[in-house]
Amino acid sequence: MEICFFIGVSLSDIITSHDSEKQAQDGNSVALYCNYTGSVYNLLWYRQYQRSKPELLLSMTESGDPVKADPSAHWLSATVDKHRKLMELEISPAKVSDSAQYYCALQPTVTGNPFPLHKIFLYIIMLFTDS
Repeated sequence: MEICFFIGVSLSDIITSHDSEKQAQDGNSVALYCNYTGSVYNLLWYRQYQRSKPELLLSMTESGDPVKADPSAHWLSATVDKHRKLMELEISPAKVSDSAQYYCALQPTVTGNPFPLHKIFLYIIMLFTDS
């Protein structure tokens, strides 16, 4: 008699961004979007400047308000639409110093790939006009 047990790990937790690069004008608002699949515990946004380590900007659950790593970061806001599995990070107003790599990540409720993530390059440009 043989008894087989299959212990499955869901690898269906995937996150993808709408854009791999995004450009915005200094002083305007800019929004970054990511879609995800699976059951998640936390949704996360990170920022990474060139030659620096990634820094956590905020985390949120599908049903809760975002928790900012820096509570004084009033220019950051985030929303999640759990029905469309869509997360958004808004920077308003965007500054040239916001130019960086941004990562959307998720922390699944099951084991497997612990933090699937996707990166987005954000470039904020300063427009100069002749007066």
